[in-house]
Amino acid sequence: MSRMLKVISFLLVSVLLLSACGKTVEEQAEEGLKIAEEVFYKEPKKHNEEVNGTKLYKPTSFKLSDASDAQNIVLNKGKQPFILFMNPNEAKDSRLFYDLLHADEDVNIIDEEKFSESNSFGFVAVIQNEGDMVELIANVGGAKMTTLTKEKHIASDLETMMKIVRSIE
Repeated sequence: MSRMLKVISFLLVSVLLLSACGKTVEEQAEEGLKIAEEVFYKEPKKHNEEVNGTKLYKPTSFKLSDASDAQNIVLNKGKQPFILFMNPNEAKDSRLFYDLLHADEDVNIIDEEKFSESNSFGFVAVIQNEGDMVELIANVGGAKMTTLTKEKHIASDLETMMKIVRSIE
């Protein structure tokens, strides 16, 4: 009987693991967009880093790259780069990056969401790339962060990216 119980337990655990890993990219994108929306409407994280006059929140697992300058701040999480483009001429309610994304006919947007409150406009987008990689964009006003990530990391990366762009002063 104990052998049968072990086999059944193994099958149940296997089914649970496979079903958790079996989300489509669209489902993962939808989950990531919801999380990013929650972050957008929360109080911004307090900045803990200043790069060329830009104050921002930098997660402890991220390292600032020497390749950074005033308009392109490169943060790395392990070997994964997150590029933060700063346009100081754009206000917090700027839609420039959103409009530019939609002007590019070659971009295959899997899913996107836009947000606004008082004087801020933001959006997140998941863009199809090659293989199991997707491009993520998180934006608030003149601050746009992008990265390439695996499909299974969409939600966690979008959450972190929105925390960063929301914190910028």
